[in-house]
Amino acid sequence: MEKRVLIVDDEESIVVGLSTFFEIKEIPAAGAFDCDGAVRMLGDTFYPVVIADLCLRTEENGMRLLEEIRGRSPRSRVVVISGYITPEREEQLLGDGVALVLRKPAPTEAILQAVEALLAEIENVANELEIRDEQLDLEQLYLTVRQRLLGVPRHRFHLSPDSAEDVLQDAWLLFLQKRGLIRSAGPWLAGTVANLCRQHIDRSVRRGEVAEEEAMSYAVGSNPSDILAVREAIAKLDERAQQLFTLIAFEGRSYEEVSAATGLRLGSIGPLYIRAKERLRKALEH
Repeated sequence: MEKRVLIVDDEESIVVGLSTFFEIKEIPAAGAFDCDGAVRMLGDTFYPVVIADLCLRTEENGMRLLEEIRGRSPRSRVVVISGYITPEREEQLLGDGVALVLRKPAPTEAILQAVEALLAEIENVANELEIRDEQLDLEQLYLTVRQRLLGVPRHRFHLSPDSAEDVLQDAWLLFLQKRGLIRSAGPWLAGTVANLCRQHIDRSVRRGEVAEEEAMSYAVGSNPSDILAVREAIAKLDERAQQLFTLIAFEGRSYEEVSAATGLRLGSIGPLYIRAKERLRKALEH
């Protein structure tokens, strides 16, 4: 099982601080600052543990996030943190499936111990699921989803037939490695194929095989006005956000490489990039 934690809090210092702490402990961590941002991340990646502030601007938003987690990622274990919570609310949360409730300011070591215990529990469950999954007819599943999945690299990202086949095989191998943690094979495979297509295009740009303008057209559509709109929106962002888009989105650099190039702390890059993408999305909507 791959260890991974999602931290959701509207206080940037908490997200960055906890992300950095978990990275030091070799537990990959990502951050979101609101319910909508967290929901998008849950749609792309499985997070075994989610640490969520009960009040994301409002308690209503915090409760909405918990409902989204139950619906989108039922295998995730949720740790709720709150500056103030009544015994009645805590009982309700635990009854609704929350694994643990911690009160702010919770000691960082206490949060780490809770996360490590939950990850160990999830690993045990995953091992049991893997045994049961051996009975799954994998060949039939592959034949069922193959043609639909090939449409993603061929028609959405315009990859060559050989490249599309390579992407599909890579996605299938990842599925075989992680299937004990995957709750729905079809959507997971489709999302993974799309991510691998983007990585393939990023590598092609870095090697000079695909022009940056062409790569951007895969992301926003073939209409030149769409590409121009993205460029204009990025140009209006602050210098740090523009730098993150250049290094991560266009050059395909890893967070470690971005940290080395910019001097930013490794644990802060993910949250900063999330905020930059959110500002870009809002700019494109206007």
